[in-house]
Amino acid sequence: MAEAQTTRRFGARLPEPPPYFAGRGLELARLREEVGRPAFGAREGDQAAGSTRVLVVAGRPGSGRTSLALRFAHDIAADYPDGQFFVRLGEPGAGPVPAGRVARQLLAALGEPGGRRPVAEREGAAETGADSAHPDCAALRAALAGRRALLVLDDVRTADQLAALLPQAPGCLVVAVTAGPLTGIADARPCVLGGLGTRTALALLTSLAGDTRIVCDPVAARGLAEGLACHPTALRLVGGWLRTRPSASVADARQLLAETQPRVSLLKQPGAALRDTEPLRRAFDLVYEGLGGPAARLLRLLTVAPDGRAEPRTAAALLGCPVDTAAAHLAELAEQQLVNPRPDDGYELPECLRPPLAGLLAADRAAETELARARLLERLVRLLTACVQRLAPGVGPEPEPLPAPLRFGSAADAWHWLDGELPVLRAAVRIAVADGAFDGLATRLATNLVRALPLWAGSAESVATDLYELHGTILELAARGGRTRQQAAALVNLGDLHARAGEHARALERYRAALGPARAVEDQVAVGRILEAVAGAYRASGDLVRAADWYGRALALRRSRGEREQELRLLGRIAAVHTAQGRHADALRDYRAAAVLHRKLGDQAGAVVAQLGMARVQELSGNAEQALRTQREALVAARELGGEPAAARLQGQVLARMAEVLERTGDPSGARAQREQAAALSLPATRGPAAAEAGRTEVTAPVSGGMMESE
Repeated sequence: MAEAQTTRRFGARLPEPPPYFAGRGLELARLREEVGRPAFGAREGDQAAGSTRVLVVAGRPGSGRTSLALRFAHDIAADYPDGQFFVRLGEPGAGPVPAGRVARQLLAALGEPGGRRPVAEREGAAETGADSAHPDCAALRAALAGRRALLVLDDVRTADQLAALLPQAPGCLVVAVTAGPLTGIADARPCVLGGLGTRTALALLTSLAGDTRIVCDPVAARGLAEGLACHPTALRLVGGWLRTRPSASVADARQLLAETQPRVSLLKQPGAALRDTEPLRRAFDLVYEGLGGPAARLLRLLTVAPDGRAEPRTAAALLGCPVDTAAAHLAELAEQQLVNPRPDDGYELPECLRPPLAGLLAADRAAETELARARLLERLVRLLTACVQRLAPGVGPEPEPLPAPLRFGSAADAWHWLDGELPVLRAAVRIAVADGAFDGLATRLATNLVRALPLWAGSAESVATDLYELHGTILELAARGGRTRQQAAALVNLGDLHARAGEHARALERYRAALGPARAVEDQVAVGRILEAVAGAYRASGDLVRAADWYGRALALRRSRGEREQELRLLGRIAAVHTAQGRHADALRDYRAAAVLHRKLGDQAGAVVAQLGMARVQELSGNAEQALRTQREALVAARELGGEPAAARLQGQVLARMAEVLERTGDPSGARAQREQAAALSLPATRGPAAAEAGRTEVTAPVSGGMMESE
């Protein structure tokens, strides 16, 4: 885990541009010009204070809009030393990604905390992309203030979605990639993409197929480019086809394109004219016809992969083949420009190819497709379980041994995989929940994500909202499947998140809602924890009467079950509540009972801590002399523990508490003597953690023991 934590987070890093990029010189020059221009209405060199330059790259899917944005971003990356980031704002086959989620992803990449807000802010209403006042969006703007950073926002769906994420920092640049105009964004400079020029189209073909065949038959090459209407993606597909067939000529490709019969009629994008999709359809049909059966099957199955993304291990699960075989198929598809390689060793299906491939997949046997989806989910669950074990051994259940090609060699490898696959894992949970056919796998995946996210982020607090969503998902799945025990666990975990955020009223709602299901299945362990959690929430909210009542119920249950360690903890907590209420006699009784039980269990150090609690109560009740006698007894008991470091620390704590009491009773010389003795033990003469535990009157985490298992 330590090795992984030292690695820089790059979940929103800027991908490399496509290796085969030609043309768009005019567009690149125009974008560079726009960066240096002043804002509308501002004098040259006097950009409006607080404004961020926004460049819009607009074009239909398949026009090369993302490739152009990435090439431009890499060209100017050196001008933005505080970071270059890439985030997609749309999900394949779904609506826009909520602005808050995108802001959290960028904040994680920046290493900054998210905005302070209730963890349940989205409960009862979906988070919208237009929420520019979202705390995470505000935190992102604050994090980027004064920085020179470059944001490439791909697949922007709406102007409101973009506006919510715009930083108010003149040193930043935002490049927004979209299918249409983004009206309402102040000073946004558009760059609209159409087809390529003939010369540029030939250069793109040459970069893929090599210059020999293009130079040897320039007339056929020109006819091929013009026959494809110089469509960038169509040219890339045909260029990839030629690249993998060294013996084929340009004239062969041109003839086959003319002879190819339409395989699908679903390539047309909404709102696109037929002339825009016809070249792409013909190029796709040509390349697809030449694929082997397994490669074609894998290409179709990528449409059911979350976000159309897969790496060799998950592709192998989709196809039901060895990892090496899947890797070879993916490399073949990438060589023919049917999938795009990603920097994390994964591949992604181009958006413009998803509709025809989904249509082709619909003709496959439904049972085989469902089996492939189940294999993919099972593979993601196993990989995520193994990843968590690599990052934090002992967290969660021990995973089944994985075959060698699926294993993580180190914690750093596991963390890099998790960092790259988090969007896939999140999307897999959402898709599985919406589908309803794989609730068991979806629950396991969501539960493992709950374990994994704090390991990825470094703390649970920084991903509290994501954890809340996942526990809500687990609750929904448990309710749908009638799994009462899992419902109780999910409700407790949701309550814990509220409690850590200081939302004690909401925590109480969740805890009390969990009590019925836990009792229904007679899960006394869960009931005991819930009773204690309710008490802790009342205590943290200042209702000490109810806190004492619920601690008493929890204590009675623990005693009836003979759970001595839990009984000791509860005795300390109820004693602290009685102390805060001024019920000193009750508090003394609880501390004495705790001291007796500690001794019965052979825990002399615990008995000393309980005695310190007794002394504190005695002093508060006005009996300082009795408090000093109790502390002296505690000091004798601490010295009997020997000279171990822990025993020495405990002696120092007792001496420090005695010094405090002596000072308050007007005996500074006695207090000084106790501090000198503590100093002789090489310990600071301050209140130690054990004494602080004995005297504290509030808690921030009313439930101990971590996440309740939902599986």
